[in-house]
Amino acid sequence: MLTARRRAFHRDLGAIPLHPLFAAAYPVVFLFATNAAEQLTLGPLWLPLLVSVGCAAIVLVALGLLTRNWLASGLVTTVLVVAFFGYGHAWNALSGALDSQWPLIIVWMALTSVALFLASGARARAPMLTRVLNVVTAILLTLNVWGLGTSMIAIGAAGQLAGAHSPIDLAPPDDGDLPDVYYIIVDRYAGPTALAETYGFDNEPFLTALEERGFAVARHAHANYIKTPLSVVSSLDMEYLDPDELKAEADDGSDRGPIQQRLSQHRVVPTALKELGYSYLQLGNWWTPTQTNVDADRVFRYQGQDEFSSVLLQTTLMRAMSDPHSAPDDPWDWSEMRANNLYALDRLEDIASLPGPKYVFAHLVTTHPPYVHNVDGSMTGRAQVAELGDNESYIRQLQYANTRLLGIMDAIVASDPDAVIMLQA
Repeated sequence: MLTARRRAFHRDLGAIPLHPLFAAAYPVVFLFATNAAEQLTLGPLWLPLLVSVGCAAIVLVALGLLTRNWLASGLVTTVLVVAFFGYGHAWNALSGALDSQWPLIIVWMALTSVALFLASGARARAPMLTRVLNVVTAILLTLNVWGLGTSMIAIGAAGQLAGAHSPIDLAPPDDGDLPDVYYIIVDRYAGPTALAETYGFDNEPFLTALEERGFAVARHAHANYIKTPLSVVSSLDMEYLDPDELKAEADDGSDRGPIQQRLSQHRVVPTALKELGYSYLQLGNWWTPTQTNVDADRVFRYQGQDEFSSVLLQTTLMRAMSDPHSAPDDPWDWSEMRANNLYALDRLEDIASLPGPKYVFAHLVTTHPPYVHNVDGSMTGRAQVAELGDNESYIRQLQYANTRLLGIMDAIVASDPDAVIMLQA
């Protein structure tokens, strides 16, 4: 008799509708695990995961209390979760064949309605379907959690490595009067030759304005690397990268994990400056590797959507409410991108007034696509950029960046006339 009761208990336990929660967690964990090499911490994962699972739980409980049928409510909730998280992927797959999202929206709503009808009416098969879905969703989620855990453990282990680079010795003439140090990267900022030949734009007025402020402008400089993380790691260590070492660590030519991991480790320049007594302030952006740093005493970043959350939202039904001109390779919320840029520029100007000595690392993406700024900083939009073209849109955004950068340079010098400023394109 006891055995029969135990069997009945296990049967009832297996029929608890956990699959809506697993189904809600799966797309978030899957996307994060797929892009684990781009992440330095699990920080960007938690809020989307909590919101996704929390909303699924609320829907499940609400339907369960309303219908008094928890198994059917679980099936309906899972249908809603799949419909919500699947739409963006469907649009990405079909956008090349459709001129508008409306045909897909209509079909998607029809399919969802049919699935909801079948789920709500599957009372006789609800226990069996619940057990199957519990197992399937649990397996899918576990596989992704395992893969994610393995990746993050590797990243964490790499971050614990002691500095493999020889430290540099800094000998300031007066330890009690240290100037503020600014390393400002303006991503995708083209040189004067490229601007003149490719865009037909003369950037001399901006370069001259910098020289009038005491800057030495290297007009014929060029980047040593084609990707930002390669350049940043090399610059912060003041030495060239070892390509053979990176290649040995990478799974293939597209594996950016090794260089991304180096961004999470102690770098030579920040370490040397902190040993002198500098505080390290980092100004990040939507690119996840800039949003945290092992050496930074304080990180400033826009608290709206980060890179991961923006991409995740565009894989959901929220894509149907986004700009109809958006393409699969442009998943960004442009208003969020503009807000991110404005925050970074405003904070960099404000940081100048903070007490020193301080080392400020700022990675600005004001000249990086998408082109969200007009010359006066006002919002553009996909329709405008499509009409004007990328070249004209880029120049307008660059002109806005020039204006803001000169204002920021003036604020820095006003706060500390002896500040050391490196502005790198």
